[in-house]
Amino acid sequence: KIEEVSHCDLTEEQKSLYEDVLLRSREKIFKELEDENTPIPYIHIFALLSSLKQVCDHPAVYLKKADNYKNYSSGKWDLFLELLEEARESQQKVVVFSQYLHMLDIMEAYLNEQGIGFASIRGSTQNRGEQLKRFSKDPGCEVFLASLQASGLGIDLTSASVVIHYDRWWNAARENQATDRVHRIGQTRGVQVFKLVTKNTFEERIDQLITQKGRLMEDVIGVDERDMIKKFTRDEIFDLLRLV
Repeated sequence: KIEEVSHCDLTEEQKSLYEDVLLRSREKIFKELEDENTPIPYIHIFALLSSLKQVCDHPAVYLKKADNYKNYSSGKWDLFLELLEEARESQQKVVVFSQYLHMLDIMEAYLNEQGIGFASIRGSTQNRGEQLKRFSKDPGCEVFLASLQASGLGIDLTSASVVIHYDRWWNAARENQATDRVHRIGQTRGVQVFKLVTKNTFEERIDQLITQKGRLMEDVIGVDERDMIKKFTRDEIFDLLRLV
């Protein structure tokens, strides 16, 4: 298994939206953090970071306009299409994980437009077995799209040899568990794992924090992102928000 962090840049359009979202919330959060007697506003911090992460993924995800995704630009989306094309050219099946359903909607729309066969699983999927079988058995089914929340134990995706984590999950254990749907017993090839990170955004800092805090959380599968934020001290949150 070869794991690689692949970097991209914000487009000018993304940069403008990112700064707008950030400036609307950051000062209020700073004021609350500066008062030692006030509880850390974890809910507001989580909401801000989640919004920024969606902007990094694709403006259409944050704006909830997946149907009109072509009207917006995204550096990460361009990088994703490049990696997808390289995998397809080398005839490798690809598994893509994202935690945002609107991002999966955009991917599905693109794959349908391009006539690329795919299967998918999200929390609401009823015919999970059928989707898995199709991806495993049908050579024309080249891509598997999955929400991280729905990609738990018991899912075998070993017909793929490329994994793309479109957005990072703060809990290293959850991310590794998803990767292990592909890199597990029954896998006969090397597996290449790409983790997409947008440069000069808080995603770079999150990547560092996953590495630092991830070691402490490696065995804790059930912890979600809201719980992970509570692992950070007041000073660490200050640093994170200053750097975003």
